[in-house]
Amino acid sequence: MTLMSDEAVFSLEDIAKEVGGSVRGNPRRLVSGVTSPWSADASRITPVWEKKVLEGLPEDVPLLAPPGWIEPGRDGVEVQNPRGALAKLLTLFCKPRSFPPGIHPSAVVHPEASVDPYVHIGPLCVVESGAHLSSGAVLEAHVFVGENVKVGEGTRIEPMVVIYRDTVIGRRCLIHGGSVIGCDGFGFESLSEGGLAKIPQIGRVVVEDDVEIGAAVTIDRATMGETLIGAGTKIDDHVHVGHNARIGRNCVLVAMTGIGGSAHLEDGVVMAAQSGVRDHARIGRDAKVAARAGVTKDIPPGKIVSGFPARDHREELKVQAILHRLPDLVSLLDDLKKRVDKLSEQVKGNDS
Repeated sequence: MTLMSDEAVFSLEDIAKEVGGSVRGNPRRLVSGVTSPWSADASRITPVWEKKVLEGLPEDVPLLAPPGWIEPGRDGVEVQNPRGALAKLLTLFCKPRSFPPGIHPSAVVHPEASVDPYVHIGPLCVVESGAHLSSGAVLEAHVFVGENVKVGEGTRIEPMVVIYRDTVIGRRCLIHGGSVIGCDGFGFESLSEGGLAKIPQIGRVVVEDDVEIGAAVTIDRATMGETLIGAGTKIDDHVHVGHNARIGRNCVLVAMTGIGGSAHLEDGVVMAAQSGVRDHARIGRDAKVAARAGVTKDIPPGKIVSGFPARDHREELKVQAILHRLPDLVSLLDDLKKRVDKLSEQVKGNDS
């Protein structure tokens, strides 16, 4: 593998070894990055998994493509599943950021906080009393870490993140900018004399290992006990998780998903964009909730649901198909009504 100045440059042979493919054309040809078909150029490799994308691509653009797609005279790497190989390809060219251990002079770290010598604390961060930051943890900048918060080894927290008291963050997590973890759950009680009384929220949030939390995500602390995010779960931007919710291992919560208080998602659940689940509902293992669906009752394991209220996806598709035909059905009913009225008039005429 070759390095030139600050830019990573690899031969097609290097790339083939990395992704488990085979070279077509010149194995020593060098490429300096990855690009899409819509901005393709000869210096970077272009992954392709749809044949229609090949139309119009210049012949000098190297490809990552399925076997048989790279024509004679063009350079590239053949691999059975280009889409699956893309992550390895991007990792090859990804420049890891460096966060040397140390505390920036502008950071405020309470003397009773426990900070491993190999922690990076960036500009204007605040670490309060009793917080524990493990080896390799990174607070980039403007990060607030509250009392008794625990941050595991190798976890990176991006700018403007707020982590409230007692929260536990596991190892190798990544929390993107602007997220708030451990804020009060939304708990209020109606008063007999009118108005609402706030219910104290005395629980905490626990985020297990290898969790990624997107930008502007909010995860509420539990009223009592824990709000739990299971190991390996990936949360997209602008997601809200309510108090006492339990999210299982390796779940996927896509952008603008809302999880009601005390809802329970078992392992492997996928919540697509703008979907939601009501408080106290349970979604079974490996179930999938389609985009903009609203779960109002328990969903069995392995089910695919869509619509509002969420129901079996195939049933919902039938409903949607019928809804699209409503204008024609109304016209048909109008026509039938006219015919029936005409027949009724004829019967009355014959009777008279």
